[in-house]
Order: sequence, then C-alpha cells, then structure tokens
Amino acid sequence: MHTAEREGDPETSLRFRHERIDDSPPVGLLSTCEPTDLTGDGHPDVIVSGLGARPELSVAGKRILVRQLPGMEALFQRLETPVVWYENPGTEGQWKRHALTTERNLHLDVGACVADVDGDGRVDFLVGQGYDGSDVYWFQQPADPREEWTKHLVTDRFQKYHDLLVADVDDDGEDELVGLSQEAETVFYYDVPADPTVEPWPEANCHVVDEGVDLEGLWVGDIDGDGRSELVAGPHVYHRTDGGDDGDRWEREVVAEGWEKTRVAVADLDGDGDPELLLSEGDAPLYGTHPGRVGWFDYDGETWTEHLLADELYCPHSLQVGDLTGDGHLDVVVGEMAHRHNDDPVLYAFVNRGDGTFDRQVVERGVETHEAKLLDLTGDGRLDIVSKSYGPRKHVDVWYNGN
Repeated sequence: MHTAEREGDPETSLRFRHERIDDSPPVGLLSTCEPTDLTGDGHPDVIVSGLGARPELSVAGKRILVRQLPGMEALFQRLETPVVWYENPGTEGQWKRHALTTERNLHLDVGACVADVDGDGRVDFLVGQGYDGSDVYWFQQPADPREEWTKHLVTDRFQKYHDLLVADVDDDGEDELVGLSQEAETVFYYDVPADPTVEPWPEANCHVVDEGVDLEGLWVGDIDGDGRSELVAGPHVYHRTDGGDDGDRWEREVVAEGWEKTRVAVADLDGDGDPELLLSEGDAPLYGTHPGRVGWFDYDGETWTEHLLADELYCPHSLQVGDLTGDGHLDVVVGEMAHRHNDDPVLYAFVNRGDGTFDRQVVERGVETHEAKLLDLTGDGRLDIVSKSYGPRKHVDVWYNGN
C-alpha cells in the first residue's frame, strides 16, 4: 500500500461558492441525485428522488417506525412527492422545482441512472426500489419535461437496488441495463427489448453475472486494456469469457479485499494513460467494521497496487473525479454523510499534483452530502458540484467553482 496524500498547498487552494437550491424538498429521505439536461438549453438540470421519510420513536426502549402506525402511511404519501427535478437557471436566477411524477408509495433507492431508453432522443429516468421493494422502473420523458412522466415496470425479480447503469456491458453494440440488488445479492443485466414499454421486460432478457454478493458501485468499460468491456461492481472486476452455446460467462476478480460498501469511479489518476480503480467506503463505519476509506488501485498487468487517500472518514458516499483546477490533472471529490452519528460532515477535494500524490482540501464543512455529482452547471468550463442530503435534514445544494 502506498500513501498518496500531502498536506494542503495554498497555491492550489480551491474556491467554491455554496448555494442552497432547496431547503425543504417534498421528497422523503432523499436517495438519488442525477443531473442531466432536460430542457435542451445546455445547462444540466437535476433529478432527485427518495425512499420516503422513515422517522422513528423510542418508547420504553422499543424502536417504533412512525410510518407503520395506523393511518400514517397514507398521511406521508399525501405530504411527499417521490421524484422531483430542478430546472437549472444557468448563470442567473433561481432553480425551479418540478414534480416528475405524482405517483405515491414508490420508495426509490440510490440505484438510479439516466438514459434514452426508447430512442426518442429524450433522456429517461431509471430507478429501483429500496428496502423490501422489488421493482425497477423507467420513467419516460414527455415532449415537455415539466409534464407528468410515464412510469413503466422493468422487473420485479430482485430486491433493493442500490445501483443501476446503462452501458454496453457485453460489447454487442447495444446498451444494456446493469444492476446490483443488495437483498437478492445479485449482479445482473437486462437486454433492452425492442419495445421497452412492455411490462415487465422479458425474463429471457435477464442475465445473471454473479450471486451471493452484496455490493455497491458500478462501472462498465475496458479497465485492464484487453479490448473487452469489464463490469466493475464494488471492489470486484468481472471479466467476460466465452461460454460457448451457454452464452457469456463472467469470472470475478477481487481487487480490494476487505473494502466494504464501496462507491466506484474509474479514471487515469497518475497520468500513465491507463485507467485506475477508485473506491470509497460509502457506508462505513455505519454499516461496516472500520471508518470509511478512500483509495485508488493501479493495475500493472498482473497485480493491483493500493494507494490510500484517507482512512478516517464517516460514510463517504459521494465519489467523483474531474479536473477542478484546469491544470489537466484529474482530481477527486469525496463527501461525507451526516447519517445518524456525524455532526460535522465534510466535503473534500483531493487535488492531483500529476504524479500520483494529492493535496486534501476542504470544500465545505458542516453540510452533509450524498451522491454528489461533479459537472459544469453554468457553461463556464469549470466543474461544479451538485448534491443533496440523505438525512436527518433535507436539502439540495450546489457549489459553484470559482477557480
């Protein structure tokens, strides 16, 4: 293991301006944060969905879920909107909130992505249920995204979907829907049917990559330079092999033994022209055995070498890579949750010196983040940050890059 962090350098200090998009979103327990340009004006908008609020009471030492009390589920449903999107004003003005759907009782988990499912040139929203839910939906964008989106059922075969991704995982020239089911402990993908509005998608379109694994974080692409796409799921890399008449088979390679509940990114961090695997333990230590770590793993053709960036974080569930400073080197953004026990969450930037070492800098302290995304929100060529909370407070935020 190599340590790849240095003390901060004032000459590379980042400047971000924080703005609260919404300090009272109607979504209960915000789960997803998916930016995409819905209006066609060149400025990314932001889709946010949620699991539904789950407040708890303690009576005589017994934990009680308020939502399960008589009549409370119906009340919460009337008060909540499961999916909203925020219209980006560009360089001036206020973000405007729209309801994507008025349907209730959806309970949507972190597993979400955006893609043009039906080929009409408009981006659609794909998302799966959490906890004991078993549904994956895709919401079809209408000609005017401010109108109600149409919900279609993809599958109810698995349970609790923490990650979804649309990509060509089997190199057949067509995109598939790739997913991780935590409760079913399954890595899978679906071929998109000719008519994606069929409900559910045919069972014959489903391919199981692996079972008996509880993973978070997805990426698809050629990570080892063999010319074939790999499927990265958490600290595992799945290599596709020819199964003959039985179709493709997948071999699992464990890159980072002992890394738990990881978010995933892949990028060339050291400038050698080859991609590296970046992991953050997004739910540790809350659902893990140790404080959250962030690190990247370099492949030399035979072995993976670990480079640790931090090992004392609380639920670093936001992990993004991009050039924050404009110097041509890819930096890393990591954000902590406040979830239950963290009164001082921090949003960090690890600024790349270009040689595999990084300066850790604080972008914001005291504002919890979850599933933050890094992208240019204003069109000025600089990467900004958009995020939202998970709990206990509810808010949606942006940090505009002033570098």
